[in-house]
Amino acid sequence: MEGPIEEAAADDGPAVDLAATPPQERHELLCALVLRRAVAILKAEDLDEDSNFLERNMSSLAAVQLSKTLMDDTGLEVPLVAIVEHPTSTLLGKYLAEAYEAEAG
Repeated sequence: MEGPIEEAAADDGPAVDLAATPPQERHELLCALVLRRAVAILKAEDLDEDSNFLERNMSSLAAVQLSKTLMDDTGLEVPLVAIVEHPTSTLLGKYLAEAYEAEAG
């Protein structure tokens, strides 16, 4: 049976349930989700958690698509500036985890 991290990384189903995810796993879940969505949007199978989206020629349209997709997946606000300021799945996942904590707390 897969856990929430594997499910977020493996399917295109409904939004992730951040409230049901233990805090220590939330960052990892969000990093996996960001990476999966970025790979799909950029059509770049060789992206890893430290690949810089901007250095991979992410267009403004692709950034909007990533932002909207992540908002749909998480229910969190993902401004375009967050993608520019946090241009890897590790950094953006951390940003989203912190945003969730701030919103929930």
